[in-house]
Amino acid sequence: MPKKLRIVGCLLLCLAGCLPAMGAGPDTVRIVFIGDVMTHGPQVTAALRLGGDRNNPADYDYSACFSHVADRFAAADFVVANMEFPCGVTPYTGYPQFSAPQSLAYEAKRAGVDLFLTANNHICDKGRAGIDSTYVVYSRMGIPFTGVYRSEGEEYLRNPLIVRIKGHDIAFINFTYGTNGLPVPAPWRVNLLDSTHVREVIDRARARGAELIVALPHWGLEYHLEPSQNQREWADFLHRNGVAAIVGSHPHVVQPAVFAPPYATAFSLGNFLSNQSDPFTQIGMLYELVLTGDGRGGLAIAEAIPTYTWCSRRRMLEANYTVIPILDWIGRRDEWSDKSDYDKMLREWTALKTKFNL
Repeated sequence: MPKKLRIVGCLLLCLAGCLPAMGAGPDTVRIVFIGDVMTHGPQVTAALRLGGDRNNPADYDYSACFSHVADRFAAADFVVANMEFPCGVTPYTGYPQFSAPQSLAYEAKRAGVDLFLTANNHICDKGRAGIDSTYVVYSRMGIPFTGVYRSEGEEYLRNPLIVRIKGHDIAFINFTYGTNGLPVPAPWRVNLLDSTHVREVIDRARARGAELIVALPHWGLEYHLEPSQNQREWADFLHRNGVAAIVGSHPHVVQPAVFAPPYATAFSLGNFLSNQSDPFTQIGMLYELVLTGDGRGGLAIAEAIPTYTWCSRRRMLEANYTVIPILDWIGRRDEWSDKSDYDKMLREWTALKTKFNL
């Protein structure tokens, strides 16, 4: 059965935290994670169709953004994205307080993303209206999302999100260091990095039958290529308490990915899609976990595979913003509209390979 149909067939049971089996196949599960999907002002402007209404989400076109990675999404069993913005509040805005047209979320889903992460420092940018709208938009789309909840009671019922993928129950726990000092409007709940609560949610995951737990923290220091001491301490805490895989976001640059069985830790996937151009902010990581049976009826991480991407901004490679796998495009400088973007990609990729010994 095609992946799209398998996902759609699961959605009616998603809010109960239990998804039906996603079809027959080998006892291998492939999950792909991408980093920060941002919506800076120039991205909003670039996506608006000529003559379009700025307040009409249907007048925005984000189809170019995912076109070069959709095949990699299709090859996975499940794809997870950090959606770092409230969705659907007009006027649509960029930094410092984001609001994206619904069309960006719909395009991500159309391209193959199966789960949206919402616990990040920008989720409260538009206050109650932003959280309300995001919840309604994603619910109407019929896509699983995790990290924000309408009440304490709903948080208990839906956190963690446990997804059944090819007959295996996998828990996803998403939390953030904060919300940029903006209050979380009552009675809403946003998962925060609180050790007591995080341990409680991990315990819930085990009690509710999760075979493997994935933690998705929004943490760390922006623009730092190395994880902070706080990140390292949290990673140790999470692994000690039963988390098999950690996939982080927030620094807007990639940080090391470490696979030391039975654990996998990607400290930061960097930006997937953004307008940022500071050093290394256009390089992201598409991180794939390959899970197999552990021989005891559960799951174990067999491989952790990073694929590095480049976010090419408007009129650099193509007319609009687009994300490409770097290694697929090395040696194709003549295809760039603005050759300086290729040169920057090659220069920063070379420096990153040296630093991380890739």
